[in-house]
Amino acid sequence: MPSDAPTRRRKLAAILMADVSGFSAMMGRDEERTTELIQDFHLRVRAMVEKDEGRVVDTAGDSVFGSFDSVVNAVRCAQAIQEGQAQRNSSAPPGERITTRIGVHLGDVIVENQRIYGDGVNIAARLEQLAEPGGICVSEAVYQQIQNKLDLDFRDLGVRELKNIQQPLRLYGLPPLERERPQIEFQARPQPPARAQPRTEQAGPLQAVVRHIPPGSPIRVWYAEILRAGILLPVLAGAALLVSEILLFPSGGILPTAGAMLLGTMLGTVWTRLTGKRGNRMIALGIGIASGALLTGWSAVTNVLFVFAGLGVAASGVSMNVTREAPPRERRGRRRRKRRPRARIADASRRR
Repeated sequence: MPSDAPTRRRKLAAILMADVSGFSAMMGRDEERTTELIQDFHLRVRAMVEKDEGRVVDTAGDSVFGSFDSVVNAVRCAQAIQEGQAQRNSSAPPGERITTRIGVHLGDVIVENQRIYGDGVNIAARLEQLAEPGGICVSEAVYQQIQNKLDLDFRDLGVRELKNIQQPLRLYGLPPLERERPQIEFQARPQPPARAQPRTEQAGPLQAVVRHIPPGSPIRVWYAEILRAGILLPVLAGAALLVSEILLFPSGGILPTAGAMLLGTMLGTVWTRLTGKRGNRMIALGIGIASGALLTGWSAVTNVLFVFAGLGVAASGVSMNVTREAPPRERRGRRRRKRRPRARIADASRRR
């Protein structure tokens, strides 16, 4: 007798998530025209997904959710979407340009009645949010499969912690084809002078520095992460305090020590974001405390105490990293071994 229960199965799939950057602003300015543009975007993306042997699982608002059996096809489709959109934007009026962000992840998912669920879907959605407008962000699982098959200049973005995802992941990004990102401005409704320049242009000079650093350089990764974390000013302030004695601002060593501690804290924050290990923040702070004491003119006893205090803070950070990396199964096993004698005592009391 056939069952009406939904069929559920697991499979390994490449998940593609794409959405339109600035969609809410577009809808707020011209709902009717934006709706037409988004519908056309959905049709074009669906055709590209099916051309690369994929399937569109869902379209909601400005987003497209696609599933592929091949990782190579998923990334090839993502690149085709961005190239096609860039070509359309080059000849479209400023108010009708659409900039997309795409995330691709390879993971185990649950398929039920043509719907797909699981962490693989959630991770792909997080990657799409981290992608640059006009760019692509993929997980390490995807990058390992395509690095020798597709000629694309993906860049290591470091290890990141994703919202509601238990384990940090190493991510890779493909920059946008359009360096001058199109701004959403409708000719029929000109904006006030205060809104003529978007906020993203304020970081233009800082972002321009990254282009002059060789790709793959650790300095480029750290500088980009400092900009992304929004701590460039505290880092510069810490560096200025660190060399304040050289700049003829005598403070008895107080300012250099404070600068070393501030610099250690800020760089430790970036180090934590790149590696996913929270203890690295404490390690960097401890190094800052210890090194700052050596820059002072205090007594030898005070300097030694500061050095030991810094080493103690750094050691606590190392302990945090080791504790966090302990396998959870071993901890469960220890708890079970403690509970077994109690169960035997209970069984013995029942027999009596």
